[in-house]
Amino acid sequence: MSFKEKIFQEIKSDKLGCTKEELRRRLHVRSKAANTSFEKFLRELQNDGRVFIENGMIFAGRPKVVKGRLKGNRRGFAFLIREDGGEDIFIPNRSLNGALHGDTVRVRVMGGGEGEVVGVDERGNDKLVGTYIKLEQGGYVIPDNKDFFTYIYVPHKLNKGSPNNSKVIVKVKPDPQIDRVNGEILRVLGKSGERDAEVLSILHGYGFEDQFPQKVLEAAEAIKYEPDFEGRTDLRDLYTITIDGEDAKDFDDAISLQRAEGGYILYVHIADVSHYVPRGSAIDKEALERGTSVYFPDSVFPMLPETLSNGVCSLRPNEEKLTLTVKIELDGAGNIRNREFMKSVIKSNRRMTYLEVAEILKGGIIASEYEDVKDMLFACKELAGVLRRKRNAAGAINFISDETKIILDSDGRVLDIAPYPLYESNEMIEMFMVLANEVVAEYIKGKGVPCVYRVHQRPSEEKMEGFVEFINAMGLWLDVNKGVRPKLLADFLESIKGGPAERLISRMLLRSMAKAKYDTKNEGHFGLSLESYCHFTSPIRRYPDLMVHRALKAIIDKKDNKAFRDSFAKACEEAASRSSERELASEKAERDIDDYYKAVYMSDKIGEAYKGIISGVTPYGIFVELPNTVEGFIPIDSLPRDRYETDVRRRLVGTRYVFATGDQIDIIIASVDTTARKIYMDFAGQAADYMAKPKKAKNLPLQG
Repeated sequence: MSFKEKIFQEIKSDKLGCTKEELRRRLHVRSKAANTSFEKFLRELQNDGRVFIENGMIFAGRPKVVKGRLKGNRRGFAFLIREDGGEDIFIPNRSLNGALHGDTVRVRVMGGGEGEVVGVDERGNDKLVGTYIKLEQGGYVIPDNKDFFTYIYVPHKLNKGSPNNSKVIVKVKPDPQIDRVNGEILRVLGKSGERDAEVLSILHGYGFEDQFPQKVLEAAEAIKYEPDFEGRTDLRDLYTITIDGEDAKDFDDAISLQRAEGGYILYVHIADVSHYVPRGSAIDKEALERGTSVYFPDSVFPMLPETLSNGVCSLRPNEEKLTLTVKIELDGAGNIRNREFMKSVIKSNRRMTYLEVAEILKGGIIASEYEDVKDMLFACKELAGVLRRKRNAAGAINFISDETKIILDSDGRVLDIAPYPLYESNEMIEMFMVLANEVVAEYIKGKGVPCVYRVHQRPSEEKMEGFVEFINAMGLWLDVNKGVRPKLLADFLESIKGGPAERLISRMLLRSMAKAKYDTKNEGHFGLSLESYCHFTSPIRRYPDLMVHRALKAIIDKKDNKAFRDSFAKACEEAASRSSERELASEKAERDIDDYYKAVYMSDKIGEAYKGIISGVTPYGIFVELPNTVEGFIPIDSLPRDRYETDVRRRLVGTRYVFATGDQIDIIIASVDTTARKIYMDFAGQAADYMAKPKKAKNLPLQG
């Protein structure tokens, strides 16, 4: 037996592992020459994958290596979120080996639930947004992303003249050979704390751009409207209107409605963006990369260049526009008699706003200028009511809107913050768009053509149990023992309508739901209680809608052959994955910008008193939401003195006092950190009002 094989057999015989010293002693390795051979053969055994060394111990076999994504912590360590769904693995700072937050890595599993990065497969962050701190010799960037566990060192020659305390975009250049991460500043966004800089920081922090590449802009500028009606149904003489928000500029949907014998004929017209944006073009690739338009209070960062989104494609009044139209014939109960899909051309007669239509419908506007549209609007109201009753009967869940309207002046100063106003006209258009999305999804599914569906899965038992515990703590009761159905949850929301915690409970239920996503598999939409659903009605601002248009047009044009289906199926998979990821990023960006403006608004309200609702509890204090949707934090030191603990009922419980989620509370604005987008409050109520007292659950008639 060779010396190398003897080494291996000795290691193999010890299941608990052994050290090099132990191995030398067992094999009688004493001379310098013998030790040289020992080290050589041990390295060869490692390279062959026959043995591995972990924490100084030598084992036979291969170490267990798992793959996943790193989630960092500002304190310097990270966790591996495993691809196989196993338990997260702790990675200490010494074992990161140049890997960074967001990287896809391979990790060798070690003892005690720890791991060591042995390879980086894909970098998750090539660019970061942060604050540049200038030093005499170079400087460093503190990332805005709190999960990023290291500062980025920037040599003086690569700082692009960045002033101290400025917001910047930095290109990350990790080097495992040195104990730091280098970077190069690509762009200065402005001074930290200034509005424009903070807005751009949030946008770029989530991977969105405020500018289009030059080649994309040039391609968009070259596109012109051409009155080519071949293969299209001419609907220019059909009375058509758009209804959008007052500030809207990208009008991607329009409607027409006619009364018919015993029912209605509804036309939903959607801008034919795919006519101008072919698959694989520069504009298309950029739209896929962005995935969605991002809407901030004072600005829009569109998915498509403005010459398309606000110009060529936008269904502006008195202009011929190319569209895809869904014609739906319904009876008086809202049942579909017939449906038809067509490439079309329209000419919108009116651009109307939600407020304007709402005023007409409630009789607040009676003027001769609206005579031509009035009858159609009231017919729309009537049909929307029919569809609403039909949806409610099917169990569609109507969540309370959590949107915030932030009103700014021309200089960007926050004038007011309030829940976003929703009118009868908003719901009316929503009903029509949901119906159009449903019939398109059913049609494409029936034809067997690949598609990007909008999927909303049934909530997990664990999350629903958590929601039931939450409402139990507020004195409410819901029986989910016989299963969770949309109708059960819809009826529950209806039962709490008008209560002080209605908005909070609706939000918590929404968070207990599965996250809606895009998928090539049609798994239905739980929240809408629909078997098939897609997004078809907003191709100007959502990429999945553009893919649905392409699928529908392939069917209309009879080009949905095998070659198309094979290539399109792959494109749909990419679009679904990318769009789901970008949608989530846009939601976070929009939430962060709202939090920023809320902090700015409350910064001059320090010392003012408000009434709010406890929206959450932690061992360190409580969160409070004000009627204007602003949320702040009361540290535990500001509460009546007591020994507090959190319990399973989402309460902060002391020996004398109890603060429960959903309770009303008096607060004073204590301080505001606009950069961190945080608002701090002091308790201002009567301590006696929070003395511990039992609550009985209301036995609501909502059994499953």
